[in-house]
Amino acid sequence: MLLTSYGCTPCLRVKRILNELQVEMPDLCVQEVEFKSVSGTNLSVKNNVLYPPAIFLEGRLLAKGKIDAEKVIAAIRESRESS
Repeated sequence: MLLTSYGCTPCLRVKRILNELQVEMPDLCVQEVEFKSVSGTNLSVKNNVLYPPAIFLEGRLLAKGKIDAEKVIAAIRESRESS
């Protein structure tokens, strides 16, 4: 899940990274949640996310704020290998 906000430049960068990863992993499902929506607000409060973007993997916060693409990609690959 990707917590984003309209017009957020870092969010667009993370979206591109995840889109590229979907080419390698076509069954990777990325659900976007608007930061200011009710569910986005609930997620951000529960996980202490002060601003987008934030990535959740299997219901847990994986990364937020300034996101390190290599770490995110490695974590997603590792998660899929262990499934």
